[in-house]
Amino acid sequence: MLILVIVSGLVTFAACSVVNVASRLRGDMSTDVSCKEAVEFAMAELPDRASHAKCESHGVMDRSYRGTWLMPQADVETWVTRYFPDREPPSATGMPSACAGDLCVTVHRDPMAETTKGAYDIGLDIRFTPDGTAHVSYSSTDY
Repeated sequence: MLILVIVSGLVTFAACSVVNVASRLRGDMSTDVSCKEAVEFAMAELPDRASHAKCESHGVMDRSYRGTWLMPQADVETWVTRYFPDREPPSATGMPSACAGDLCVTVHRDPMAETTKGAYDIGLDIRFTPDGTAHVSYSSTDY
C-alpha cells in the first residue's frame, strides 16, 4: 500500500512538472490568481460590488498582474479616488493614448519611495455601458 501511495505521488508530480515545463516552452508564464491578490499588489482593494473578476499573474522574479471585472459605474469614481489619488491627470483631448476606455487611470510610483509597496506602474482602462456597468481592465507591474 505504501509503495502504491509513493508511486501515485511520483506520477502526479511528474505530470505537474511536464505541464509546467510545457507552458514555459510555449512562453506562457501566466498563472491564474484571485483578483483580490492582483489588486492588493497595487495597494488597493477589489471593489465591493465587482463581479465576473478574472486575473492572472505574469513573471517569475518581477511581478505583473492583469485582470478584468465588472462593477457598477456609479462606484467607479469613488473607488478610483480612494485608491489612486496619485493618478496622472487625463491626457488632453485628441492626444494619442494606449487607453481606449471612457476613463483611463495611469499611476507611476517611485520604486525608491518608502511608501511604495508592490506595483510601480498601474493602469486602468474603464469602459462604461448604457446599462450602468463599468468594464474594468487592470494591469500592474513592479518593473
